[in-house]
Amino acid sequence: MTVQRLSAQSVKVQLTADELTVFLYDPDAPPDSPQMMRMISFMLSKAELASGIPLTEMPVTVELLTAADGSLSAYFTVQNEPEKKQKPPKSVRLAARFSDRSTLKRCCVLLRARQEAILSSKLYEYRRQYVLAVRLKRSGAMQVHHLLLEYGRPFRLSALNRARLSEYGSCIFEQDAVQCI
Repeated sequence: MTVQRLSAQSVKVQLTADELTVFLYDPDAPPDSPQMMRMISFMLSKAELASGIPLTEMPVTVELLTAADGSLSAYFTVQNEPEKKQKPPKSVRLAARFSDRSTLKRCCVLLRARQEAILSSKLYEYRRQYVLAVRLKRSGAMQVHHLLLEYGRPFRLSALNRARLSEYGSCIFEQDAVQCI
């Protein structure tokens, strides 16, 4: 029996014709016979031991191929489980930059009318501009998004930009910035 690791997810095991007769003493046995299952199980454990891939802990596809000389090749391939569909987040984070305080104030007055959609809001001063960051319910995010775009310029709330805001910006209002302004 020879075992060859083909990749991080695949192993090939070969049995000679003589070795195959030890496992399959009835050559006409169906593919799901107990002797075939024992042989596949034995080959799987040997493949796992030789390759270091935990084949018995994961879903595996087995492909059996016979050669003209009577030998058997078995290919064990780990199957990646399909990723589960993720539910959309229940909240949305948006931010906008404002160059002057009066425009920011006008925007916040209009945002107060949409207060039921706003879960939280923060105001930062960053690079001589004001950055208003809001966390919204998904259902009411579109109207707030339009208001932020009408009065301010978009500010991308990536993880890097949030870190920059907290490190280099000054937090003016930690909570309820829309109400406070």
